Amino acid sequence: MTAPKPHAAIWVLAALATFAVARLAAPLDGLTPLGQATLGVLLAGTLLWVSEALPLGTTAIVVLALLGLCPGLRLPDIAGGFTSDVTFFLIGVVAIGTAVETSGLASRAAAVLTRSARGYPARLYVQMIAAFPFLALMVPSAITRNAILIPAYGEALKGVGAGVSSKTGRAIMLALGMLNPLASSALLTGGITSITAATLLGGFSWLHWFALMAVPYYALLLAGAIWIRVIVGPFEAATASHPPAHESKPFSAAEWRTLAVLAVTSLLWLADHVHHLSPAIPALLGATLLLLPGTGALSWKTFESRLSWGLILTVATSLSLAMLMTRSGAAAWIGQLVLGRASTLAASPLLLVVVSILAAAVIHLAITNLAACIALLLPINATVAESAGLNPVTTGLIITIVVDAVILYPVQTASNLMAYESGAFNAADVRKLGLGMLVLTIVTALLVLPYWSLLGLPLTTR
Repeated sequence: MTAPKPHAAIWVLAALATFAVARLAAPLDGLTPLGQATLGVLLAGTLLWVSEALPLGTTAIVVLALLGLCPGLRLPDIAGGFTSDVTFFLIGVVAIGTAVETSGLASRAAAVLTRSARGYPARLYVQMIAAFPFLALMVPSAITRNAILIPAYGEALKGVGAGVSSKTGRAIMLALGMLNPLASSALLTGGITSITAATLLGGFSWLHWFALMAVPYYALLLAGAIWIRVIVGPFEAATASHPPAHESKPFSAAEWRTLAVLAVTSLLWLADHVHHLSPAIPALLGATLLLLPGTGALSWKTFESRLSWGLILTVATSLSLAMLMTRSGAAAWIGQLVLGRASTLAASPLLLVVVSILAAAVIHLAITNLAACIALLLPINATVAESAGLNPVTTGLIITIVVDAVILYPVQTASNLMAYESGAFNAADVRKLGLGMLVLTIVTALLVLPYWSLLGLPLTTR
């Protein structure tokens, strides 16, 4: 049994008091009673998630219970996240990641990584950062990549004389959680963020999106990697000048089966424009093939032991909360309150860009689902930009980058939550990295504007 964190009771009481005030007080102007109560649940959940006063799964259950106390909500209303594509997608890729680990593929990949690092933990980190853009081309989903890479790098860290809890392990898991998704969003087909933003903004081909977004995303990837190195401090020393010899073994039957399922699943994901299936369906089909008795590569008992209920509960609950924030009008109220006033606070176009970045980061604290956050922000951004004489496409792309790059607590994205579950870093590390990424995003956005202008996307329309 884990010991309670210091001041945990104070945080829990503060969270419950926050909800009680929001639930019992008269609604603020523009908010319905349901909207204000849902906003209270959001604030209570955020306090608990950021403070780590309770385990993730326990906080998720508290949030669900508080949603049940909101006026007019019943169990089917608060369970929307549990039927979401993202939740089932996550279950599928956890099965795939578990098969990669237990079949021996992770150890095989770790041996290659260890040999290429030559005993230097820093080299392992640098090679991983450099590989992110290429891995995103082969496996577009950051969640899927993390399901495969987290166990592989866990093994590789041991091979270079470090471990998941070492400084190198902390840096690698932080990068997998918070920088790895940036490589996906540089591609139009890289994930939900880029697809949602491109659909709402309109008029993008794959090449056009890459030409515009690869520069800021890859710049943030590199700058974020340097900032992580500053946060964790010097890496561990090299364990050997030459890598140890590894005996080459033939692939086992379990490895071949896992590779075959990975290939089929990846092909289905890449061909989504043909079959129009949700990404969750190929993930679940892959999990099914891997779990089939006799022909699969994974036993149900092993899968069950590796599936984190804290992870599933947290992702599903945060999705439910995001849906109810939108449905109750609380999300739109926050968006109008924060972004709607941005134009009156900024005296110049560049200052308005900075204010919009800060406002988007604040709103993303409330709306954890990436697609929901972007779907809320971009229409409001269009109104603000047009009234200020700015190009709504340009400012919309900047806001898309903010939602992707600025993560201030572990629950904000499923990719980061998967890495957080490794235990290599804590919420304070996420805040430090997130605040640094906020500053880096502001700098990157201002520097990329002249480049975008050369590509026919100026900041101003006047």
